[in-house]
Amino acid sequence: MPAGLDEFEQRLWTANAGQVVSKGTDTLLLLRLFSESPGVMDSQEFTKVTGILKGYTPSAEGIPEVLDARMTSGGAGFAHKGDYWLSDSADIELHRPHKRDSPMEVKVTSVGWNSYRKEDRSFYLQFTCQPREIPVEKLSAWQGGNGNLWRSFGPTK
Repeated sequence: MPAGLDEFEQRLWTANAGQVVSKGTDTLLLLRLFSESPGVMDSQEFTKVTGILKGYTPSAEGIPEVLDARMTSGGAGFAHKGDYWLSDSADIELHRPHKRDSPMEVKVTSVGWNSYRKEDRSFYLQFTCQPREIPVEKLSAWQGGNGNLWRSFGPTK
């Protein structure tokens, strides 16, 4: 943890641990989900999953295995209080039923611990998405790039 962070920033840093990306040799899978109910105060929810794509190359056929996946999930407005679930072992299944450029089916299973509420919670996410490659230097704070900790828990508008 960087020195000089206040109490709230320390909690934000912990919630984002394992989700911030730096340039290296691995290709990562970054899943970012955000939802909110318009007109409902404090309804913003975030889920971030980051894992290493083993053996992935841009031209490779097939689906790579996802290793060392981490998950963070909670209310975007309460991350600074430590009210979020953390898991350092999320299981991820990827499936692409058609050709290389078709949408990918994603299943995430994990159990996260919330140190604020002193409880664990099971997560099962299933969705379809169109993956895209983004260079590290172009990632926003929400996506896992360097940036303002306070902007790490939702996409900027």
